[in-house]
Amino acid sequence: MAKTASGTTPGTVSGTSSLLGASDIRSIAARAGISPAKKYGQNFLNNKDEILNKIIEVSNINENDEILEIGPGQGALTSLLVERVKKITCVEIDKDLENTLRKKFSSKENYILVMGDVLKVDFRKYINQGTKVVANIPYYITSPIINKIIENKDLIDEAYIMVQKEVGERICAKSGKERGILTLAVEYYGEAEYLFTIPREFFNPIPNVDSAFISIKFYKDDRYKNKISEDLFFKYIKATFSNKRKNIVNNLVTLGYSKDRIKEILNQIEVSENERAENISIDKFIELINIFEGR
Repeated sequence: MAKTASGTTPGTVSGTSSLLGASDIRSIAARAGISPAKKYGQNFLNNKDEILNKIIEVSNINENDEILEIGPGQGALTSLLVERVKKITCVEIDKDLENTLRKKFSSKENYILVMGDVLKVDFRKYINQGTKVVANIPYYITSPIINKIIENKDLIDEAYIMVQKEVGERICAKSGKERGILTLAVEYYGEAEYLFTIPREFFNPIPNVDSAFISIKFYKDDRYKNKISEDLFFKYIKATFSNKRKNIVNNLVTLGYSKDRIKEILNQIEVSENERAENISIDKFIELINIFEGR
């Protein structure tokens, strides 16, 4: 994962008026006794101000917000958030950054620093209902972190996260080959939106990929959970995406249904037997599953 100096991954913002040179970034980091940590995939953001202000803007930050920031890094984004919100809780795994963060924000009464692995931290000890997440997602644990955010959606209303561009496109895809299990998993619980992209060139050192900043706003009415249980939904979703090269008929056979039965039900809901799972809406999936289950 590529990180900003605040610990966020890169995501496209136009304009280069506030760019700092790579040597400037290295010099600033060196004076602070900090260098990008390869084990955490850190890359410092060159045009920090432009990107961070864009994040603040699209995240709809206001004075009543309680924020959970995952990966504050050197605290660049934190510095903007702490002056604008009611409370900010930061989770940082890199112990080399602890002193920097504590020195910067120790005087802020609305600031809490939690040192540890975000996947092991018990969110319920630190956040309240209505919390908004602002997160940088390490590429290698994207799904586990999103899963953890979803597991705590009774406390978290919205999540604004940076991910690898390709992953962001998959999560937010409405149709086409980008859709997959992760797309439907997020869509089952909330509405995802692709907000903007940050090119890899905006970071030092330059990472191998561009990144995306996306939002997930969780449904308050459990609109899909009220129609079908999680267990049933994911049982069928996993089966239909088990082999993306096969059509939905051949994938559903793995659940023990005959091809004739599958074709009959697909015809009932007006879905072609040659269709692939990636082109089927969540509403059609639920309709399909309920017929199979005799509901």
